[in-house]
Amino acid sequence: MATFRFEYKITLVYLAVGVVWIIFSDRLINTFISDDELLTKAQTYKGWFYVLVTAVLFFLFLRKHLGQLRKTEAELEIHRDNLQVLVEEKTRGLDQAVRDLSEKNKVINQQNENLRNTLKDLQDTQAQLIQSDKMASLGVLTAGVAHEINNPLNYISGGLSGLKSIIHEKKPGKEKTELFLDSIGQGIERISSIVTGLNNFSRDTDSYNEYCNIHEILDNCLIIIKSRMKDRISVTKKYSETPLVIQGNTGQLHQVFINILLNAIQAIDDYGTVSIKTNAANQDARIEIKDTGCGIEKENISKITDPFFTTKDPGEGTGLGLSITYNIIKNHKGSLAIDSELNTGTIVTVLLPEKNKGNG
Repeated sequence: MATFRFEYKITLVYLAVGVVWIIFSDRLINTFISDDELLTKAQTYKGWFYVLVTAVLFFLFLRKHLGQLRKTEAELEIHRDNLQVLVEEKTRGLDQAVRDLSEKNKVINQQNENLRNTLKDLQDTQAQLIQSDKMASLGVLTAGVAHEINNPLNYISGGLSGLKSIIHEKKPGKEKTELFLDSIGQGIERISSIVTGLNNFSRDTDSYNEYCNIHEILDNCLIIIKSRMKDRISVTKKYSETPLVIQGNTGQLHQVFINILLNAIQAIDDYGTVSIKTNAANQDARIEIKDTGCGIEKENISKITDPFFTTKDPGEGTGLGLSITYNIIKNHKGSLAIDSELNTGTIVTVLLPEKNKGNG
């Protein structure tokens, strides 16, 4: 049900009071006054009395409500001033927060720039370490590689001498000629294999998008380190029937397997065996290299990929080989696992994804 507003109620009350006053006062006057002249004056006084009383009541009413209105306006003004002060304080606080945020952004940007520079320095240092390790390995292998090349050169030299003698004697026998030519061909093929292996090992590129044939890489590595095995270490190979080809960096993968094979060879004091087994495991190429060497103490297995950690005698190792090997495998999104037992041997297992997801 709708309710009357305050101003409607006042108006109705005023009209009701006026009607009652007029009716009551007229009857009262008519009862006590019969003279017409005196009745007229009484009517006039009655009207003035009513006007005076209503004026006083309206004055009191208006003063009360106007006073409340003025008080409310004063309070609103105070609240408005307080609100303005509060807004100004909040604005100053917001401006300060913006300035602080800007300063923090500058600091963060500077830190990010420093991190980028540090990361670049680390990447450059890692690349230098990889190259240094590669050169150190080449230094270790140089004498053996020279010996490996010298043998097929002797084949070539002997074949040429034989051909010269046949030509000088003017008696070119077919069987002898073919024998000398085969000897020269074998020498050239042998040298070509060694040079190919060295080229693949020495290649310097940051690309991880090369197609790398794992079996070819392993064979190249065995050719390069053959002289280190001499006649005391035999190698057995059990390759998967299908080729294992992954995306990666050919030169770095040569470095991985040369480091692992050299460690296997160095772990064998007298005579022993190095076994290489490959197979496809899910989406990975799995390479297992096992030796019958001295093995590694259990407490050292978790440390051998740490930089500069080595169990070799002073001057025989920098402790960077397996650390660099581990990082190269990690950059290929692969994994390295080592299982070893003292006086029994070591098994190194490398898993490399067939489709490399990019270097990390």
